[in-house]
Amino acid sequence: MNRPKRLIVIILMSTLFSSCAIKNNNINNKLTYSDAHYTAPIGTEFIQLHSIATNRDYEISVVLPANYDKSTEQFYPVLYMTDAQWDLSLVESIRGKSNYDRVMPEFIIVGISYPGENVNYGALRGRDLSPTNDGIDVTGSGDAPKFLNFIEQSIIPRVESDYRINPNQRVLGGASFGGLFSLYAMYEKPELFQSYISLSPAVSWDSGYIFRKDNSYAAQNIPLQCRLFISYGSSEYTEFMKNIVLFQKKIAERKYNGLKLLNYTIEGERHGSANVEGWARGLRWAFKDLIINEPSGLESYFKTHNIHLKVIE
Repeated sequence: MNRPKRLIVIILMSTLFSSCAIKNNNINNKLTYSDAHYTAPIGTEFIQLHSIATNRDYEISVVLPANYDKSTEQFYPVLYMTDAQWDLSLVESIRGKSNYDRVMPEFIIVGISYPGENVNYGALRGRDLSPTNDGIDVTGSGDAPKFLNFIEQSIIPRVESDYRINPNQRVLGGASFGGLFSLYAMYEKPELFQSYISLSPAVSWDSGYIFRKDNSYAAQNIPLQCRLFISYGSSEYTEFMKNIVLFQKKIAERKYNGLKLLNYTIEGERHGSANVEGWARGLRWAFKDLIINEPSGLESYFKTHNIHLKVIE
């Protein structure tokens, strides 16, 4: 065989083997990093799952801690977060910097989003994260009950069978509609997660549905055994913000047995920008019981290198 023909055969075989590798990688619905449909941290692993109840496909992104492969006996806390297409990289960055400062434990991030090109994220999330169909704002809204069951029955079992996760250290978090969904999930299945993060939650939805949900839960006179973080930006749209303030006040006055609540105001920020500090503060609150009091990375560096700083007078 002359060289040109041999080269063609090699190229064809390489293409064939590459195709087989891609197919094999998808046998268990796992996707490669290059299959992601949004910007994600390098090394992110992806799983694609389908929900029969919502009749939608979901792209699950898993970001492991830096020492995951070294600490083979360790089982990690986990954050399940909505809107991974927008906030995954932000949360991963916060996790890294907070780990360096020793104010947060190492944990696994599981982001939930949607596959495909030119995805209408607004429409899809509006359906999945809204607990009722208000018939006004979002077409097809009200799938939160189905979506929550999908998380419990499909996403959690799949992820926690593939990765070393401590099922007693689960956190659910989200912003806006995602924040509303976190509150809904807390009332609906308070035992499913140990902490809930609700950033700028859309509590105005359906004429204050979540207020009515709180009334219903309170009437049962049962404990609410979890941690909860609720935040908003002080420069958000006024009416939207005022309803969050009212909800914060209402749930604080409940004094639910077992609830560890932190209501937080992010000064000077609006709806989107408030997420940055919101995630940082919310994660620290969610994992507060797991934080080990030890020197920060910077302090350790100076001490390790025997560098003594003096206060400049």
